[in-house]
Amino acid sequence: MRNLFWCSIVSAALLGGAACKKTPEEKAQTKFEKAQENVKEQRKDVEKEQGKVDEEQKEEAKERGELSQAKMDLAAARVEYQNRLKERLANIDARINDLEARADAKSKDAAAKLREKRAELATKLEKIGEQTDATWEQFKRDIDARFDAIEKDIKADRY
Repeated sequence: MRNLFWCSIVSAALLGGAACKKTPEEKAQTKFEKAQENVKEQRKDVEKEQGKVDEEQKEEAKERGELSQAKMDLAAARVEYQNRLKERLANIDARINDLEARADAKSKDAAAKLREKRAELATKLEKIGEQTDATWEQFKRDIDARFDAIEKDIKADRY
């Protein structure tokens, strides 16, 4: 009985030991499966990062569109401003012509002075296209101040 018992244990040990050992094919299969899982995880990470990149590109395209629209709006505002200046200049010209049409010397002298100021203003207005975004606001303030001064001179003398 003892012999039988020991033989059973030895047989079980031998069989158990042989069952735990993996063949090279099984080891290769396990490595392959782990590599596949790793590739799947990396693919998920790449897809996630690609989604972020796509979202950033969409946001950038949206911002470029907004910038383009803002530039067009600014250009339109500049054109509108320039048209208003032309109207103001035409109004000043009409008032100066009215002064020159009068017969008295004071009116003719005032018209000549106003023509000088108007010519300086017109020279300044010719540079409107040269203004950059950085100098635009200062240019506008200067032009508006010059227009206001001429219009004030015309009204002050009740020409």
